[in-house]
Amino acid sequence: MVMERHEESILVCVHYGPHGQRLIQRGSRLAELLGAPLRVLTVAPARREEYNLEKERYVAGWRKQTEQAGGEFLVRKCGGGKRAADVIAETARELDVTQIVIGRASQSIWHEITHGDFVDDLLERIGAIDLHIVAVQRYPEMLEESHEKGFAAYLVEKKGRCVLSSEEEYEAALIKGKRALEGIFFRELDTDFDSGLFKVVKEGQAEYLKIVQGEWVEK
Repeated sequence: MVMERHEESILVCVHYGPHGQRLIQRGSRLAELLGAPLRVLTVAPARREEYNLEKERYVAGWRKQTEQAGGEFLVRKCGGGKRAADVIAETARELDVTQIVIGRASQSIWHEITHGDFVDDLLERIGAIDLHIVAVQRYPEMLEESHEKGFAAYLVEKKGRCVLSSEEEYEAALIKGKRALEGIFFRELDTDFDSGLFKVVKEGQAEYLKIVQGEWVEK
């Protein structure tokens, strides 16, 4: 007796933070191995104000990475009584998905994945679909304990060095075509100097630049 081959379909779920790229890589490798179509889903908040510029940069990077892997990138909103688990399950059924990939850890809506009964809720909703939970390391584990709360900041090139600068200096540098970066600065605790970490997001991936007394120390 010849058994009918069950076609596979992969759905990777990502949310805002530096781990989406790794999850998409994992999902694309799985899809390639199984010869299966790849979809990447992010669940957006219902309220527009929760969707800021940094998050849009992550999404742009994930979309590009997904399309380069031959996949389809999807953005679905929750709200109206629907939770993230509901949206994921509905999308999976709609696309006949057989395997779902999610990551541990993150923030905002995705925070519910690692707290409460998210996984149990999702398993109840997806039925026979396989669920892969990928362990992802959070950005510098000790960041919140060793640094102050982050705030918007700018790095501008001055005399061959990149230093912390004002927003006005940043905008002027852009006009002049000089090197300039926008990001979030986390100052080290118990210091009077502007030393710490400067977070920037490039193509959906977070990078942390070391700042010593107001200057980017490139490795």
